[in-house]
Amino acid sequence: MHACSSAHHHSPRLNRRDLLRGLTAGSALACGCVTLSSCATNPATGEQTLALSSINDDVRTGAKQYPELIAAFGGAYDTGRLQSYVTAVGRKVAAYTELPDLPYEFTVLNSPIINAMALPGGKIAVTRGLLALASTEAELAGVLAHEVGHVNARHGAQSQGRATIAQLGLAVLGIATGSKELVNLGSSLAQSFLQKYSRDQEFEADSLGVRYLSRAGYDPAAMASFLGSMHEQSQVEAQMQGLPPGQVDEYNIMSSHPRTVERVQQAAQQAGAITVANPVVNREGYLGSINGMVFADDPSQGFVRGQTFIHTGLSITFTVPDGFTLRNSTENVTAQDKYGSAIVFDMAPVQRSRTLIEYLQNEWVTDIRLSGLENLQVNGMAAATGTARVQSSNRVADLRVIAFNAGSGRVYRFLFVTDPRVTDAQSRALRETTYSLRRIDAAEAAKIKPLRIIVAQARDGDTVDALSRTLPYGQFNDEWFRLLNDLKPGEEVAAGRTIKIVTS
Repeated sequence: MHACSSAHHHSPRLNRRDLLRGLTAGSALACGCVTLSSCATNPATGEQTLALSSINDDVRTGAKQYPELIAAFGGAYDTGRLQSYVTAVGRKVAAYTELPDLPYEFTVLNSPIINAMALPGGKIAVTRGLLALASTEAELAGVLAHEVGHVNARHGAQSQGRATIAQLGLAVLGIATGSKELVNLGSSLAQSFLQKYSRDQEFEADSLGVRYLSRAGYDPAAMASFLGSMHEQSQVEAQMQGLPPGQVDEYNIMSSHPRTVERVQQAAQQAGAITVANPVVNREGYLGSINGMVFADDPSQGFVRGQTFIHTGLSITFTVPDGFTLRNSTENVTAQDKYGSAIVFDMAPVQRSRTLIEYLQNEWVTDIRLSGLENLQVNGMAAATGTARVQSSNRVADLRVIAFNAGSGRVYRFLFVTDPRVTDAQSRALRETTYSLRRIDAAEAAKIKPLRIIVAQARDGDTVDALSRTLPYGQFNDEWFRLLNDLKPGEEVAAGRTIKIVTS
């Protein structure tokens, strides 16, 4: 969560439907289209497609939206060496496309999520979370080739522009109360950039990506091997979030890019990929490029350690109950459990209220009548709270809202959402979360260092259990270490193997 983040402050940006109004033949939203004009032959696919916009329109659209995309995912990861490496690999692949003269740009995003995105006109971004999972240059090239395939096939220009704002899963989905502020609490601007292509478009991007990989001299099998790693990661992520097997959240690349290893292999066959003599894999060079890269959350944006959230910039911390999975974004911090209960934490400005109770009812929750309004003192901070029971067409939920005086005309805010059937049972644990919010001093903040990937040689006697203890995933540390190092279940580390270790 950025220090300046607030759902209230960002609500005009979050509702991107407003941006769609008034768009005419000269403009489009990310991966959107404009007015129907004529049919044209796509140089990449060779097919007749509806020319909904020109290539120049694509370039203008991508250039306009790229800064917003980068900001929505934590900004660019500011390291010249890694950025230069990714750019070099991306340009190498792009040089073998049907549209090599597009102004391609490749940016590493400072985000721990595992995803990659392409805007029309050649603007492509990949998260450092994805870079952490990949293990070879060929795998990175496969990801970039796939995204370049979307650009060259002009999939974004063929699609209806969509502004899909993510809600906080089941926890907020059913609260159709008319309260714009409550709905926006579970929203994320970043989600609007996670274009969900059709399966046919994904297949086409894979076919083109394999073509470009082969032409550039990379091992085309790397695309399928890395997809297998992403699939395994999505399964572990589902377990961590208490989701049903096979279900992934909206930020995971397996959601925004619905693909299977079998489909990628079919795409390779259809693409007629040539056998590459001595294909480039480059595991050691790739691992060297990510050595020292920040892993998981960046403390400057706030970070999660198990059940605790810490923000060194704001000098605050709080802890959520066991069973809740914490997620940090640029706009808020969310936590959800298997019962659909949710916690949302953010910060907002106070516009006109003289008291915190006035703020709750007159600025934050304006469309719901709160009851049980009272003032609190929490670890030296003045606070106020209120509750409500709300009902939509398919759900009843209990809400508790709490605002804390953060100083400088701002408030910290908690929103708790529970099913009435579990409200009483969870009341004490959620109350403990409220009273866990506290300020940390400069000395405590200075001790907090980001986790980083360190590339090292495994030694005799090294075990997965020992090497994984510094990961931030608790009971899932072993699984994550295996994901990062391409180890099968039960497989141990071979002495002398180059491995990724996560440490502060």
